[in-house]
Amino acid sequence: EGGNEWRSTLALAMARRPRVETADGEELRMSKARGLSRKLCVAGFFGLPFFWVVHLWYFWPELRKQRGDPFIKRNAAGTTAAFAVVMVALVGWICAYHIGGRRLLGDAAFEGLNVSNVNLDSLLQTNA
Repeated sequence: EGGNEWRSTLALAMARRPRVETADGEELRMSKARGLSRKLCVAGFFGLPFFWVVHLWYFWPELRKQRGDPFIKRNAAGTTAAFAVVMVALVGWICAYHIGGRRLLGDAAFEGLNVSNVNLDSLLQTNA
């Protein structure tokens, strides 16, 4: 019987651990949720800003809570701001290239950035 009492105490302790709710309805332990939040933030800085959107979506239920985890909320605020900056820069560049074109960039820069001028055959050939 001592083993059953220990198990019930352990189960009660596990149930009281702080949990973080996610968009798919899963509840993660606080440490696991914080680790995932940090990893999604870092992944966005390595050229994959889509992970910032995934971060915001995945932890959305936690972000809406008034007493949500401050670490996750801070990460979400940072990744949202970073994603907004990246998107503004990307849309600005697209507009400059397509609307301004040669007049804005100059002939040499425009031709250098024009993807249709890339010789794919030379890129695919190997010097074996």
